Amino acid sequence: MAGPNGQMLVHAERAVELFEVYQLFAEDENQLLPQESTMDALRTTGVNPTENDLDNEILDLEKRFPGYIEFDNFVKLCVTEWGELSSEDLLKEAFRVFDISNCGRLPREHVKRILVGSGLERLTEDEAEYVLKQLNVDEDGTV
Repeated sequence: MAGPNGQMLVHAERAVELFEVYQLFAEDENQLLPQESTMDALRTTGVNPTENDLDNEILDLEKRFPGYIEFDNFVKLCVTEWGELSSEDLLKEAFRVFDISNCGRLPREHVKRILVGSGLERLTEDEAEYVLKQLNVDEDGTV
């Protein structure tokens, strides 16, 4: 996600995770990530680009230290289109978490309980009802 000045925004937990991985692969003497270790570091964070995609992305990075990847550039690599899930993918993944029976459907009331009772930004009953009206609810009451 990009901020108001075009800078990359990353959730605090993800930033800490990325920094820990970066430090793990960085060289002790200069605290920079050797370019040849970048693929291993990315895969440790769950990012799996092809060699070709990574090479192309590295070419586009502003480099002050040839042969090395600075932390801010490492973060940029982690949040490219192959680095982070799209909003749609995140939504599908979240749906799978609640789809315990793995049937691809959730009962309407279960979705409402999730919306009202889960997460940092819990919805009111009215807000949850509004969201549910926007969803495709079948005759059997599933989403």
